[in-house]
Amino acid sequence: MQQLNVSFRYSEVHRIVYPRRHEGIYKNRGDNPWVSVRIRQGVGRDPSKWFTNQLRVLIEVSRKYGDGRVMLGTRGDVEIFKVDYRLFDKVVSRLKAVGLDPRDSCGNSVRNPIPCPSNHCPLAHVNAEALSTFIADYFRYRAEYEGMSVMPHRFKISISVCERACAVPVAQDVGIVARGDGTFDVYIGGGIGEHAFSAKLAFTGVRAEDLLPIIVGAIEVFKREGEKRGFKWVVAKYGVEKVKGLIMEFANGIKSTLPKPPDLSPKFVDAKIIRLHFPTGWVGGEDLERVINLAYGYGFGYVIIFNNQTIYIPIREVSKELEGYEIKEPGPFHPEGPTTVACLGNELCPPGLIDTSGIGTKIHVHLRREYEPIRVGISGCTHDCGMSWVSDIGFEPFGSKTRVLITVGGGPTRLGQVVGTIDPGDMEAATEAILELYAKSGVKNMAEFVTKYGVDGIREELARRVPSFMKPDQNIKIVFGPN
Repeated sequence: MQQLNVSFRYSEVHRIVYPRRHEGIYKNRGDNPWVSVRIRQGVGRDPSKWFTNQLRVLIEVSRKYGDGRVMLGTRGDVEIFKVDYRLFDKVVSRLKAVGLDPRDSCGNSVRNPIPCPSNHCPLAHVNAEALSTFIADYFRYRAEYEGMSVMPHRFKISISVCERACAVPVAQDVGIVARGDGTFDVYIGGGIGEHAFSAKLAFTGVRAEDLLPIIVGAIEVFKREGEKRGFKWVVAKYGVEKVKGLIMEFANGIKSTLPKPPDLSPKFVDAKIIRLHFPTGWVGGEDLERVINLAYGYGFGYVIIFNNQTIYIPIREVSKELEGYEIKEPGPFHPEGPTTVACLGNELCPPGLIDTSGIGTKIHVHLRREYEPIRVGISGCTHDCGMSWVSDIGFEPFGSKTRVLITVGGGPTRLGQVVGTIDPGDMEAATEAILELYAKSGVKNMAEFVTKYGVDGIREELARRVPSFMKPDQNIKIVFGPN
């Protein structure tokens, strides 16, 4: 790791870095020059497809400029850490040489429009990767959609290629879901950071050529309102019908000036897939080298990164050498499991309240014993970067006297239901109690489990087994939002 031996106060470095967040940089915790660099595919590139030469550069950059680790994100991106902020431009230059670019992965910007891995799913109605690239390319490097002076808050978009909605439209500012008739449903006003809001169906039967005008219209409404808490608060303030009308006023006026979408016909690659899940998202250089060898030796020279801290390696054929690896059929990427997703937590993230990696590693041991398609989401603060609200079991800490909110039954189209709160030290015990109750239930997914036992039944079990458990009180809505 290359470092320049000068001491820096957090506030000084933060003041320098903060205005550049939309370039893909944010300050790490503590009095040091360290920043994180969040990396996505460059302009014109499939946002979910990462080639082996790019993975080699990630290893190189993380070892030379960071701490040697890479973290898988939840929007098809990755991060490296403990980079001296004065070397940021040098790091970006090296990444761009292989088609990677941190731009618009952080800060007040239009974030990576995350697509389902449609090219590896026979259920896909459309080519989500092509649509995502088209939408992303319109907004990237456009001054009117970057930075604090023009964008009140970040703006998140996802594209799901069928009704399963694997790209989690419920938690997006704009969630696009393909229908079987060649049109799309569009949801607006979702978001799980700070306060949980469930996206609402706003448009149905939308043609492909009308998607970008609607997105641009939504962003223009958002910008005009100047709501620094996010677009979801605009929808909550005016209601879906009012916001729909405002969006269409903009959309109808600008549609003729916008580019047309490319051919969105599905392009299915009929190949089995190695599934490599990295609990809590951390991937070391040796792990990435193993991934490269698998993708190069047995696959097509690339891997897929989606929203669950898992690397997928499409392979040409199943061979004896691959025994011991989990190999899945091409197809839906939700539900899957066991999966444990976590954000940075208090190791490196300034607002982090708990050790997400340490707790998540312990929880995943219990999850693997059940070996069910269950996803646990662990966030380090109320920003909910660990996607707790859309996980089967979710944990989100809050407050100066840290407590942890438990939710259950979340998923791509629904937010989890609030069970109660516990002390951070009881997260593992709470997980074990819920999983044992799930095992007794005889059902095969968490939604059915929650329906069978009811939230009150889960509360009773936690109250019996977890000393710090408390049922939610009226203050929960104030902290976590109306949904």
